[in-house]
Amino acid sequence: MKKEMSLIGLRKVILLSASFLILTSGCKKDGALSPAFEEIGSVAFFSDTTRLITATEIGGRILADRASTGLIGVYRDSVFGKSTANLYLQPLLPTNFLVLREPNESIVTDSIVLSLSYDGSFGDTSFATSIEVFRLSEELDNQVSYYSDTSINSTGGILGSRTFKPKINTRLKVNTPNLTGGIDTTLVSPQLRIRLDKSLGDEIVSKSGQSELSTNEEFIKFLKGIRISPATSFNPSDNESSVLYIATTSSDTKISLYYKTINPQGDTTKKIVSFPVNSSSVRFNTFLHDFSEGEIINTLNTSGNDSLFSYTQAMGGVRTKIAFPNIVDQFDGLSVIINKAQLIIPAIGGNYLQGDPTDALIVATLLPNGDLDFIPDFFEGDAYFGGLYNAVNRSYTFTITRYIQQILNEGNQNNELVLLVSGSAVKADRLVLGGPKNDRRIRLNLFYSKTEN
Repeated sequence: MKKEMSLIGLRKVILLSASFLILTSGCKKDGALSPAFEEIGSVAFFSDTTRLITATEIGGRILADRASTGLIGVYRDSVFGKSTANLYLQPLLPTNFLVLREPNESIVTDSIVLSLSYDGSFGDTSFATSIEVFRLSEELDNQVSYYSDTSINSTGGILGSRTFKPKINTRLKVNTPNLTGGIDTTLVSPQLRIRLDKSLGDEIVSKSGQSELSTNEEFIKFLKGIRISPATSFNPSDNESSVLYIATTSSDTKISLYYKTINPQGDTTKKIVSFPVNSSSVRFNTFLHDFSEGEIINTLNTSGNDSLFSYTQAMGGVRTKIAFPNIVDQFDGLSVIINKAQLIIPAIGGNYLQGDPTDALIVATLLPNGDLDFIPDFFEGDAYFGGLYNAVNRSYTFTITRYIQQILNEGNQNNELVLLVSGSAVKADRLVLGGPKNDRRIRLNLFYSKTEN
């Protein structure tokens, strides 16, 4: 089902730099600047007023599987509206041919717990959140590519739930049975622990030594996977919630079954077995956005040239398109070499923002079929390409010299870049940018030389 080369590239960019997305079109708002030139030497020239058109649109779905960071939660702010993140996980066997008791022993479930190792958060964790866990009715397949709009049915109602204030930096003390049958108190990494319905534990222990616990192929037919979601009743106010980041391949992300065996003499031994989520597991995020609850809906529903702001958002939210419609005409009749082209992206603060803006952005080129691709400058490396947030200038700078030279060489008027949050599939970041009517608007700095025709 996969095109191996393209999907390897897709995952690398979505998960690490978010340059590739599979997208749907949305509404947009356009704006423009006017060109001008300033000669700064006999052979060298500078321009910072090349005409740009920017547009904010709905980004659409993104490739969101095999992620090492999972997202769970709801976040609402007055600008972007409401965003929801769900996490799908596939626990696996700790070993093949799992046997939980001896033939002459009976077995009883004590409890079963889902633990999710924290890997950070977005938003305000001082406010309580509410999480629910569901058992899937459809088997997850690690040969399938899962996108952020995937929906898989669950079965049997809520498997577990918890309302809590996240303590993402606090280690926990956990009582764990040891090999001698006693209890050890262990200090574990910061994590979310959710007690699951005991009936799942009863099902697992009843399969001891049977085919369901023989191999992972058989086990995932029995326990097809789980979905962890914010509770449907959870409806936070603006800036009063968080999206939790989960380390999906951490050794502390797992389902732990606590049980006891009883021998014919009536002796009881407490035991534990864990079902890990690891690099072999299916694991992916899904996202939902309701822009109608934020100011951004006015931009998405309006066309024209009077926007003060542009927007970009992780989790497949909104994105900003940038075009240079007249750059070929700008150099008509001239033979030029672009010495340096810098795209300057100013960040705009506001009450939507908790802390500093996102630490990095990425730009990619928009193909005619709607997919995204690397631009030539990307391959020059991060130090050259740029995109990191500069706290002094409150802006991001990209070097796109090769891209601009390519446009001029090919005479391509149909050029568009897309501006994204780096790591869009594994972050909840969002950013307001200066629009075409803003004093801190997006601009292109060009340093070029004229040559003989």
